Amino acid sequence: MGLFSWLFSSSTPDLDEIPKKTQCYHIEGFLTCHYFQLATEVADRLTAKHPHVKTDVSAYIKQQWYDRSKELQEEFANSHKTSPFIYEGCVAGQQKFVGGYSDFAKAIKTTYKMSIPLD
Repeated sequence: MGLFSWLFSSSTPDLDEIPKKTQCYHIEGFLTCHYFQLATEVADRLTAKHPHVKTDVSAYIKQQWYDRSKELQEEFANSHKTSPFIYEGCVAGQQKFVGGYSDFAKAIKTTYKMSIPLD
């Protein structure tokens, strides 16, 4: 054991290590939707503050949104038609519907104690 070995921990953290994503949110909507834009801003703030959270954003032009929202309604067995359509889960097939922007904002505010505009 060297004279200065106590200064250097044998378990130095790997600064290049990517944090494991334990929570995932998926935001889908059309580009010109104000609530879609708010949801993406909240997602950016959330991932900046909490590295274990991953957010995926899928943007569509308004003309494509009707068809995509129908697909999402079928996939999640609900009737949510508006933009954004937000769901959570990191494993395909085990994802669950969160709601629109208001539901997402309330969930993030409650879970992560962040100050977020609710509407």
